[in-house]
Amino acid sequence: MALNLIIAEKMDAGRRISYILSDKTSKQKRSKNINYIEFDSNNDRNIMISLSGHILETDFPEEFRDWIKSDLNKLIDSNIIYNVKNKRAETALKSFNGIDKIIIATDYDREGELIGVESLRFINQNNTLIKRAKFSALTSSEIKDAFNNLIDVNYGLADSAQAREEIDLLWGAVLTRFFSVASNRLWKDFISVGRVQTPTLALIVQREEEITNFIPKKYYVISILFNKKSDFTGTYEKTIDDKKLADEIYNKIKNQNGTVKSYKKEIKDVYKPIPFSTTDFLREASRIGVTPSNAMKIAEKLYMSGLISYPRTDNTVYQRSIPLKNIAGKFKNTEFDKEANMVLNQEKIIPSRGKIETTDHPPIYPVSVPKNALTGSYKNIYELIVRRFLATLYKNAKIEKSEAIIDVNGYNFIAKGEKIIDNGWYDIYKYRKLKEAKLPELQENEMVRAKEWNMDEKLTEPPRRYDVASLLKLMESLNLGTKSTRHDIIQKLNDRNFATGNPLKPTQLGIGFIKAVNSINSSIAKPDMTAELENEMNSIAENKKKLDDVVNDSRKMLHEALNGFQNNKVDIKNTINDYANRGEIMGKCPVDNGDISLIKYRNFSKVKCSNEDCKINFNLNISGLIQLTDKRCDVCSLPLIKIIRRGQSPELRCIDPNCEYNKKKLTYGECPSDGGNLILRQSRYGKRFLGCSNYPKCTVTYPLPQKGLIVNSGETCPHCSAPLLIMINGKRKWKFCPNMKCEYNKKDKLEKNKQ
Repeated sequence: MALNLIIAEKMDAGRRISYILSDKTSKQKRSKNINYIEFDSNNDRNIMISLSGHILETDFPEEFRDWIKSDLNKLIDSNIIYNVKNKRAETALKSFNGIDKIIIATDYDREGELIGVESLRFINQNNTLIKRAKFSALTSSEIKDAFNNLIDVNYGLADSAQAREEIDLLWGAVLTRFFSVASNRLWKDFISVGRVQTPTLALIVQREEEITNFIPKKYYVISILFNKKSDFTGTYEKTIDDKKLADEIYNKIKNQNGTVKSYKKEIKDVYKPIPFSTTDFLREASRIGVTPSNAMKIAEKLYMSGLISYPRTDNTVYQRSIPLKNIAGKFKNTEFDKEANMVLNQEKIIPSRGKIETTDHPPIYPVSVPKNALTGSYKNIYELIVRRFLATLYKNAKIEKSEAIIDVNGYNFIAKGEKIIDNGWYDIYKYRKLKEAKLPELQENEMVRAKEWNMDEKLTEPPRRYDVASLLKLMESLNLGTKSTRHDIIQKLNDRNFATGNPLKPTQLGIGFIKAVNSINSSIAKPDMTAELENEMNSIAENKKKLDDVVNDSRKMLHEALNGFQNNKVDIKNTINDYANRGEIMGKCPVDNGDISLIKYRNFSKVKCSNEDCKINFNLNISGLIQLTDKRCDVCSLPLIKIIRRGQSPELRCIDPNCEYNKKKLTYGECPSDGGNLILRQSRYGKRFLGCSNYPKCTVTYPLPQKGLIVNSGETCPHCSAPLLIMINGKRKWKFCPNMKCEYNKKDKLEKNKQ
């Protein structure tokens, strides 16, 4: 009996693959602190080792540990070393001997291939056959088919991932150190620089500058409200910049009826959406309120649970091998029964097709129905994927578009209408809606009565800030990052205080950093340089270029960029610090009429007045959005600030964190352990809880509901002596003990406390 060693990327994937291949007979085993799964399949003995991502991590030699003393030009040319970061995986891989076949069953993409190839370094091979299982869904049919049709390992794909690791390490480490040391912003406030992150931030800053520098211009729109059984609007065919000309035209058409010059109508298809690529999926997820980073985590969990196909893909064309009709049939007798039957009752199912067709993975689609009901964002994301899939299989929508040109005293007015003929795929994909615009049937040379004549003065509008969805699309078009990294890049800009909100607005630090980068003619903030390196890495994957050649080319580019920055070090320092210290202006100071600014750092924020002698100069350890209000504190008369956190009621506090107003507002009673005050606090993840004011001596904490208003009742729990609280959520109101295990919170007692 041959012995196979199977290498999975994650524990959940390893369990599921073993479960499928063993026909549910796999066994979890442990030997010498090594966990593995053992099972028999096709007369072979199989050992499954599950890794937890990469075994190795890149680093520089020890001599470059000191940021300040290191010679950055030498750092660029230094060797990159690989350290074992997953000792347990290393030990496990080294412990097995006599292996006849190694099967890499990691995710089939660059990172997955590299993780698989890394693991080969630690296995005693002895002429062992090395193969790879390629699959796009953790379903029984896909897994069995993959293991029955093993392919060769793609070393070019692994090398391209390794090249990306080394290039990103070099650019990130060298430029992060330079800008952080040059601006004297070290430790927690270091300036993060990334090969993809920086040009992405530059796009956001450039758009902000376009908005700031935009000069609105007046223009005039002339319209007429016509009537033929129903009202409809016709608009003059040109926008007019000249007020005198607009007045002249308006005076000539006022009180005049119109004559239909032409009228046409036609039935048009509104094409169904294309299958989900990763970028399109993340864009749609952001539109339903799930951030790209969170959407990707959820999609990976759904994939590991065997519910959807592999979520990292550029493909927008379903392969012929995918049983589309069978998959749609799985949703009969589920909450999607109506939509599934709509698809299945068609004479012929013709899926939509996008422009990008690849061979690595199919588009994202559902592969099975969950056995247990999903909740929250998991339910929303799964439903989004199911509805998108079914919509791609359903018929196009149809609308009747009509257009009339109406002559009014020699001037042409355009009237347009849209009428829904068939809602088609919109009945499945509830995230979109067709809108109708009424235009009655008209005949050429027919006179139509005019009811109202209007001339509106308008202003041209600046371009909009990028929201997450539009930025993801732009990054894809510019070849910035990959399907697997773009969402993380956007999240990092927020985490590192370079941009905030959605739509994305650059912070003063972000603006200052990009201005410093652009103070020389550098390419690091331009998409072209990053796109060029992406193409080079694609060439490695296609075995057209060697890893070392591409990395060395990037070292030369980095030397050139660094030399330019080093020659402009003083200006760079002044620019970054000047902008970083400005902060975001929140409003006018009620004390001396200066500007109150909010300056954000990694772990705290500073709120201060522009007048240095003003007493408003406070450090705030507050998570969430901070807004200045026009209300004053009852205790010290300083302004109140509003704190907005997702899922929680807005909270008012005094701008002075040490004011008694805050202490009273945030104190919810006495700690039953040592008599300290129980204070409302926020975890680093934005979760609220009660903690003792004598921390760290006293470690008493109580978790709190995250939604609704919490009020101190003034009473003490008769069972555990914790303060009793009142929860107000909409019209519901009830009293509870913050000690969730307390006898007071038993169901029958809570029912009595509901008000």
